[in-house]
Amino acid sequence: MINGTMCFLTSEGQTLFLYRNRGKDDIHNGWYVPPGGRLERGERSIDCVIREFEEETGLGLVDPRLRLIATFFNEGRVLGGKENPEDWRVEVYEASAFNGMLKKERPEDGLVWVPDSEISKVRMYEGDRKIFDLIRKQRGVFEVILQYSKEELTRFDCKRVYS
Repeated sequence: MINGTMCFLTSEGQTLFLYRNRGKDDIHNGWYVPPGGRLERGERSIDCVIREFEEETGLGLVDPRLRLIATFFNEGRVLGGKENPEDWRVEVYEASAFNGMLKKERPEDGLVWVPDSEISKVRMYEGDRKIFDLIRKQRGVFEVILQYSKEELTRFDCKRVYS
């Protein structure tokens, strides 16, 4: 299992997404995803989300808050043409303050501030969309289990673990 982090940064009624445009070999090619990435050995998740977010966007997160721990069981899933990718456990953060200037890590990717009223129209994974909706509408910290069959979300079990 791979451990990672991601963060939904919101500001002035918009949320920042990374539009992945790295070609057919990238499992997230053509999708809008929250910035984040893998934990390095011995790294705390809070340090990982701050590091990964800054690497991918150029922005420094101010006071990111843990909102959800998601386990993605990927047996039977197809991501970018790859079958049965490794499972992930992702700590999902939310932030509303930042410093710095937008700067892409990769020239082929896009950094897009999506108005919250338009998020339903962008190409997001169904599980990411459910996570976004959950943390926007409810308080607390949650644990979620997600499972897909091919590219269809078949399981989204959610439990609040902290109010």
